[in-house]
Amino acid sequence: MIGIIHFTNCYLADNSQLVKKDLYIDTKQGIIIDGSSIEKENNECKEGNQSEAKVEVIDLDGNLISPGFIDIQINGCFGLDYSTTFEDSQSKANFVLHYTESMEKLLNHGVTSVCPTVTSSFSNVYNDVMMIIGLKTRSSTKTDSLGVHLEGPFISPLKKGCHPPETLTTMENGYQSLIDIYGEEFEKYTAILTAAPEVDNCLEVIPEITKDNKIAFSIGHTMSDFETGLQSIKNGASMITHLYNAMPSLNARNPGVIGLTNTTQDILPSEKIPYYGLVSDGIHVHPTNIKSSYFANPGKTILVTDAMYLIGLEDGIYKRGNQEIEKNGNLLHLKDTKTIAGSATHLIDCVNNLIKWTGISIEKALATVTNNPAMSLNISKRKGFLKTGCDADLVILTPQGEIKRVYKLGNRIV
Repeated sequence: MIGIIHFTNCYLADNSQLVKKDLYIDTKQGIIIDGSSIEKENNECKEGNQSEAKVEVIDLDGNLISPGFIDIQINGCFGLDYSTTFEDSQSKANFVLHYTESMEKLLNHGVTSVCPTVTSSFSNVYNDVMMIIGLKTRSSTKTDSLGVHLEGPFISPLKKGCHPPETLTTMENGYQSLIDIYGEEFEKYTAILTAAPEVDNCLEVIPEITKDNKIAFSIGHTMSDFETGLQSIKNGASMITHLYNAMPSLNARNPGVIGLTNTTQDILPSEKIPYYGLVSDGIHVHPTNIKSSYFANPGKTILVTDAMYLIGLEDGIYKRGNQEIEKNGNLLHLKDTKTIAGSATHLIDCVNNLIKWTGISIEKALATVTNNPAMSLNISKRKGFLKTGCDADLVILTPQGEIKRVYKLGNRIV
């Protein structure tokens, strides 16, 4: 047997627990395997005087193994904006090349899977990029796409954030409105769809969006009150996009969408509580709110970067369509305004911020970028966990949260 790696002297960070245990991976299949079968086979080989299975043993010197990180809301990175349209075949070819290169670079930061996010756009943007960034992959050399996160354009004009107002629309023609904007085959390439439930006909369309659990509907960029948000969950919504941002504040008598994260059992059974994204960059949401939201429902908290294409670039003023975005460190604003324009913070930094602001252990924090996003997308049998059969997408970290190595399908990247 060739291509087995045996990690030893390590701690597995999985299911919000830290367990000292060895881990075996099959690099040929790119999956985690049951180590007991390897040991049994070797013992049988010894007894029969046969050659043992060929295993590479790696001593991790007491470091941690985490599943690869999953970012379900990332708008671009390293100079590539996912919300792009092409002028000609050459610009398309350049985009594909840049996309491949940026997904390779993302692995260096422990992010092994993403939902590339397209913000509110006209139909030509979706028609151009959907089949590229929405193509679901399983690569040993670059970050995987799990399908596109469509953030808009069916959102509230009052909570548009930095989304171009001219692109916003309603579901006037029901499900056909989605096809008109996103294209005939959008379901094939989509993992998450963010919309405002109060948009015309949205509540009626949610069941069709979420049928067969192929697409997750996420409440976002909304003026919805608590009751409207509750109805959207009853209709099939299972997520909330970047909690606190682009939604009404929590009110004593109307908790709004934020109140859906920890409501009473008689109103919403615990299993129906939606997963919710948090941008823990210290800019989008105050650390106090990050702390309270995490403890409201740790098993439903998902850290996201909401990163723009400016992540990894120098500070300065950058064009995005008809807008200008000012980058100052991790802070992104529309030029000359206080409107936040996404983030430039890496996911591992968000994890370490969560640890600092909540006082939780690293294994609990890591669950918010591994186990929880995998469960939210119904992919936990193959991604986001350290269990037999899952892809060997791994991040090796120190107990202090510093990335030391990254493996993609068992292939060492860093």
